[in-house]
Amino acid sequence: MSRRASETYEKMPPHKTTNLEKNCGQIFAKGPALTREILDKMHKNRTYILGYEIETKQFWMLSGLVLLFLLSFSGMIAMWFTDAFDNIIFSKLAIVPDSDSYYMWVKPSPKPYFKVYIFNYTNVPEFESKEADKLNVKELGPYVYEVSLDRVNVRFNGSQVTYQERRVLKFMPHMSNGRRQNDRLVVPNIPLFSAAAVNKHSTYLGRVGLSGLLNSLNAKPFLTMPAHRFIIGYEDNLYSLSKSYMKFRNQKPLERFGLMSGNVGVREDVLTIDTGLNDINKLGIVDEVNGESSLKHWSTAECNNFNDATDGTIFSPKKIRNKRPVQYYYKEMCRAIPLYFEKEVKILNGKIPAYRYHIPDTIYDTPDKTPENQCFCDLDLGECPLQGVFNATPCAFGAPVFFSFPHFYNADPALREAVTGLNSTVDYKSYMDLHPTLGFVMAGKTRTQVNIQVAKSFGISQVNMFEDGLMLPVAWIEFTLEDKTLPEDMVGIIFQTTFTVKSIELGLKYGSLLLTAVTLFGILLVLRNKWINRERTSSIRPLQRTEESV
Repeated sequence: MSRRASETYEKMPPHKTTNLEKNCGQIFAKGPALTREILDKMHKNRTYILGYEIETKQFWMLSGLVLLFLLSFSGMIAMWFTDAFDNIIFSKLAIVPDSDSYYMWVKPSPKPYFKVYIFNYTNVPEFESKEADKLNVKELGPYVYEVSLDRVNVRFNGSQVTYQERRVLKFMPHMSNGRRQNDRLVVPNIPLFSAAAVNKHSTYLGRVGLSGLLNSLNAKPFLTMPAHRFIIGYEDNLYSLSKSYMKFRNQKPLERFGLMSGNVGVREDVLTIDTGLNDINKLGIVDEVNGESSLKHWSTAECNNFNDATDGTIFSPKKIRNKRPVQYYYKEMCRAIPLYFEKEVKILNGKIPAYRYHIPDTIYDTPDKTPENQCFCDLDLGECPLQGVFNATPCAFGAPVFFSFPHFYNADPALREAVTGLNSTVDYKSYMDLHPTLGFVMAGKTRTQVNIQVAKSFGISQVNMFEDGLMLPVAWIEFTLEDKTLPEDMVGIIFQTTFTVKSIELGLKYGSLLLTAVTLFGILLVLRNKWINRERTSSIRPLQRTEESV
C-alpha cells in the first residue's frame, strides 16, 4: 500500500454500528433460539401461542378454519361486491386469434335471411298516356334469400381488428310463398332517375345533352326484368356508362346494379372494430370505416360519428345488462342507428330469456319533431325531407335514395297518397333480441323500405311525366334472424351461457356466503370451548391451593 493511501486510511473515522445493524444482528443471533422456543412449546397434546395454552388439535383446527374463513370471505366479497366473475366470463368474448370466439366471429354459423318485397308497377302505360292520374303498385314477395356470412382479409393490430364482409345469397323457394326468381316485374329505372338528379342543377345544354344520350340508349323510366336480376344485380348500357363516369370521379361503383348487389360477394367497406381485449365493453365498437374515424356526409360531427356504435352483432354487456341504449352502424344509411330497451321476452319455445331492443320511430322524423335529426338535412339547399323518410343521397353516389318504414308508415300522408296500392297496416317494427348477460344477438328483424325520388328539371324529357319530388317506392327488405332456425351449436352456446354460467355464478355466490358463515361459526365455537375450559381451569386451581394449605 502506498504512503498516501495508508495516511488516508488512518484518517478515516471509526465505523459506528447503526440500530438497524444491531437489530439484524440480534435477529440472526436469536432467531434459532426463538424458533426452538416455539417448537418446544408445541407439544404433542398442548401448544402455547401468545401466552395462551391450547390443545394442538384445536390449534390446527382453528388455523384451518381461519384460513378457510379468509378464503371464503374473499370469495364472497369478489362474488357479491365486484365484477370479477363477470369479467372472467366476458373475457372469453374477446376476439383473439385462434380462440373459440374468433372462429365464431370470422365464420358465424347462424344464417339469417333477406326477405325482399318488391313493388310491381301495374299501370305504367296508362300513367304515361295520362289515362291514370297516379301510379299503382302491387307488393310481390317475399323473395327469400339465405345469407352465409364470413369475414375476410382479417388483420389484427393490438386491440383492433380490420376486415371485410363476404356474403353469399341463396334463394329459398320453399320460403318464398310461390314467388319465383323469373317473375317478370315492372320497376323504376334507378340509374335513369339518378342521372336526372345528379344533373338537375347543371346547365340547360348539359341537361338536353343528357336527355339525348338517354334517348340514344333507349332508356325508359321503368324497366321490365326478372325478379332475381333486379335483386341480385344487372348491367345495361346506361349503368355501364354510369360506372365509367363514377370511376372518372374516383368513385367505386358496384360491378352490377341491384337491390342487394352490395350484399353479394366481398363488400367494399373496410371496417376496423375493437376486439374487446383491453376493455370488453368496447367489443365490436366500430373504430374506423375505410380508414376514417368519422364520416363526412353530414353537417355536424355528432351525426358523422359512429364510434359508439357496434357492427350490429354484439353490444356492450354492461349496457345491455343495465338496459341502456346502444347503437349499431348501418352502412346503407351511413349513420349510427339507436336501439332502445323495450321489454323482456322469451325465445326458443319460451325457454331462454332475452332483452328486446327496438329501433325508435324517431329515426325518420323531421327536425320539428326530433331536433337531433337536423344535421341529416341538406344545409346547402336548406331542405329537409318530408316526415317519415331519410335522405341517403350523400352516401349513395348522389342517387336520390330515401329510406323509410315499409309502406311509408308514420310518414307524411302525401307520400302514401302519391301512389295507389300501399297498405297502411303492414308490420313495420324492427327489433333485436339480445342475450341479457353477454349482449350478443340471438334473434331479430329489421325492416327498411327503399325509395327513389324524382328530380324533375327542364330539358330532361324522360321525367316530364312526373311531379318534381315524387317519391317512388321500390321495395322493402326484412333482414331476419329467427330463433327457430338457429343451428344446434348456437343453441348449445345460448343454453350454456344462460343456464350453466348462471348456475356456476349462483353456486359461487351462495357457496362462498355459506362457507363464510360456517367457518366463522366454527371459529367462534372453538374459541368458546377454549374460553369455557379456561374458566373451569381457573376455578379449580384456587380450590387445589386451599386443600394444599390445609
